Amino acid sequence: MNEIFVQKQELRKKYLKIRNEVLDKEKKSEVIMNKIIATSDYKKANVIALYKSFSSEVDTSKIIKHSIKIGKTVVLPKVVGNILKFYKIKSLKDNFLKNKFGIEEPIENDLNYIELSSIDLIIVPGLCFDKEKNRLGFGKGYYDRLLKNTKSKTIAICFKEQVLKNSLLPVAEDDIKVNEIITD
Repeated sequence: MNEIFVQKQELRKKYLKIRNEVLDKEKKSEVIMNKIIATSDYKKANVIALYKSFSSEVDTSKIIKHSIKIGKTVVLPKVVGNILKFYKIKSLKDNFLKNKFGIEEPIENDLNYIELSSIDLIIVPGLCFDKEKNRLGFGKGYYDRLLKNTKSKTIAICFKEQVLKNSLLPVAEDDIKVNEIITD
């Protein structure tokens, strides 16, 4: 195993624990949502890729509901092979299936499939981030492969405790930065 891999594994354990221990997640998630909807990227976007929050992540349910309510097209990811494909949802009451990681995904359907090139803004999850806009996910590479193949604006969301204060993440050549990070 290489050194970067080992460092990332240690950071994943540390920041998963930190994220799990964040207090006032509901209130902080709302602050993050309000910051997102105030951005010009969000205001300009017609098609927004979000994700259904899982475990101790920033709660995305309110931003999903808000975006649908104001007429934006909301798409959520589904793992297909080793890539993420996006499917339009009409509400959080749509049918979802849990994937092998326990994350709820939209049901695959040709009628609700949206091409990556049609997405204006992608909201990106992660375990931790640094000041250079590098991200660390769970190590499967789904979002790095996605980000490498898109020209869409990307905003990562997380609690402020998930941003490294005085150091940078170990980065491999296939790690892709986000355009912006929004915290509480």
